[in-house]
Amino acid sequence: MDRNKIKLEISKHKLFTNNLKNLIESLLQVNDIKYHIIECRTKSIDSLIDKIDRKQINEINEITDLSGIRIITYYQDDIDAIEKIILDNFKIDEPNSINKSNLYKSNEFGYLSVHYIVSLNRQRQKLAEWKNFATLKAEIQVRTVLQHSWASISHELSYKKKYEIPKQLERKLYRLAGLFELADEQFLNIREEHKNLFNEFKNNDFNNKIEDEKINLFTLNYLFSEEEKLDIFNFIENKAIEAGFLVDYEEFEETKSKNYLSELIKISKILEIKTINDFHNALIKNKDFYSKYFQLLIENNEGPWFGDSQFFISLALMLELNSKQLKQFQDEGKWSKSILEIIEKAIDKLKKISVIS
Repeated sequence: MDRNKIKLEISKHKLFTNNLKNLIESLLQVNDIKYHIIECRTKSIDSLIDKIDRKQINEINEITDLSGIRIITYYQDDIDAIEKIILDNFKIDEPNSINKSNLYKSNEFGYLSVHYIVSLNRQRQKLAEWKNFATLKAEIQVRTVLQHSWASISHELSYKKKYEIPKQLERKLYRLAGLFELADEQFLNIREEHKNLFNEFKNNDFNNKIEDEKINLFTLNYLFSEEEKLDIFNFIENKAIEAGFLVDYEEFEETKSKNYLSELIKISKILEIKTINDFHNALIKNKDFYSKYFQLLIENNEGPWFGDSQFFISLALMLELNSKQLKQFQDEGKWSKSILEIIEKAIDKLKKISVIS
C-alpha cells in the first residue's frame, strides 16, 4: 500500500482522534459522569504498516482502530451509563464491537472492558466541523480502574491471548482476575453504602444536638451544606475576602473541597478537637483576630490568592496550632512548605501585636 496514502490517512485520523476525545469529554460532563481518565491514541505509521502486512489488508478503511479512545471509570455501573451515551451519539459497528464479559464462561475470569467500533451518526456527519470525518471509524474502550490495572499487568506480562498463558500460571491469574472483579463489585457496594450513610445522617433529627456529633467527613459535609452552614463560617469567609482573598469556585473542584475537609479533620485531630461543639468553640475563640490574620497572610503572599469557604476555615483553625503542631501538620499533610511558612509567619506576628495565645 502507498506509504504517502498511509501518511495522509494517519494525519486525518490524528485530528479525528483529538476531536473525538474532546467530544466524549463534553458528553460525559453534560451527563454528570465522573471518570478517572480519558486516553487517546492514533496508530503510528510503522504500527499501521505492520498490521497491513500481517493481516494482508488491501484497503485502509478495513482497519477500524486507527483512532482509539479509552475511558477509564471508577465504578462498574458507569460503564452502563457511558454505553448509553455512546449508543445515543454514535453509529455502532456491531460485528466488530466486543463486550469481553461475554467471552468468559462462568468459571473463567478476565478483565471485562467493552470495546466499541464507532463512526459518526448522521446528525453529526452533517455538521461542518465533522464533515471531513464522516467515513472514519474509531475504537472506544470503556473499563474500570481495576479492569485497566488487570489489563495493564497482563499486557506487561505479554499475555495478550488466553492460549499464551503458561499452564502453571493460568489458575493463579484466573484467581487474581476473580479478586479484581470482586473488588469492583465491592467498591460499588461501598459507594452505595456511603451515600446511604450520608443521606441517613443528613435526614437525621438531631433535636438540636448536632454539636455533640463527632468530627468526621459526614459531619463536616453537613456543616458546610448551605442550609446548615454555621454563622462563624460566613464570618470567617467575609473577613478573608475583605482582606484580599479571591473567591473562584472553579479553582476549587469537588476533589479539592474533599481534600480540605480531610485537612480540617487532620487539624482537629492534632488539636484534640473531637466534637462539633469543640470545633465551633475553637473558631469562635479567635473571632476578633481573623481580620488582621488574613491581612497578614495576604501581605506575605506574592500574587493573587484564591480560596473557598473550606480553605478559609482551614486557615482560621490553624490559628490554634503552635510551631510544633504546625510542623506535625506539615509532616502529615499535603500543603506546600511555602504556604505553611507564610501561615507560621502570620501567626507569629499576630501573637506579637495582640493577646492571642
